[in-house]
Amino acid sequence: MTVQPALASALLAEDAFYRAFEAADPIAMMRVWDSAESITCVHPFGPILVGVTAVGDSWRSIFRQQVACRVEIDRVSIVNTDDLAVHVVRENILVPIQQRRFAPVLATNIYRRFGMEWRMVLHHASPSPPQVETASQPDVPRPTRH
Repeated sequence: MTVQPALASALLAEDAFYRAFEAADPIAMMRVWDSAESITCVHPFGPILVGVTAVGDSWRSIFRQQVACRVEIDRVSIVNTDDLAVHVVRENILVPIQQRRFAPVLATNIYRRFGMEWRMVLHHASPSPPQVETASQPDVPRPTRH
């Protein structure tokens, strides 16, 4: 029997990323990311963070302040090659304890295949302008969790 790696596809890596986000788990979060010093992250209104230390420190800081939340994603666009995947998603963040839903965040997540596993190499998130809709909504896989 062949054991499938936890991040055997870009979609599985993306699921792991958002599970770590919801759990405010910096260790699980950094397991999704590649270990190269070229990884890049831009949080909404934030600076460009490059490298494992900067990216990891940013998530630890966010998770120290974060209350329990739920993140639902709408996949707007997925482009895949054999070794690279680019996902554009709309993040819908709900904070149940506050009964508050934040304005959607638009994010671009880029994953790269290394051997048998996919790892995140870029996450760029920005606030969504009001009523942003794309001209056409392609059929893209919906998340299977929740």
